[in-house]
Amino acid sequence: MEEDYHKKTLSIIEELQLSSRQVAEAIGKSTSVVSKKKKKENYNQFLSEDFEKLKNFYLQKLEKIKSI
Repeated sequence: MEEDYHKKTLSIIEELQLSSRQVAEAIGKSTSVVSKKKKKENYNQFLSEDFEKLKNFYLQKLEKIKSI
């Protein structure tokens, strides 16, 4: 199940063309941790919590844009 969240998170990253720094800011992790998760280094991967944080962070930004 967590594999699905990893793929979904990577999909958002790809679609929005986000850098590791931008993802790290959104999910509250270090850039190096995000880089390792993107590569699945040492079995690290994005979890449901990471997916929800990233999704909510950018949905809030879109809501701000809508209100302009």
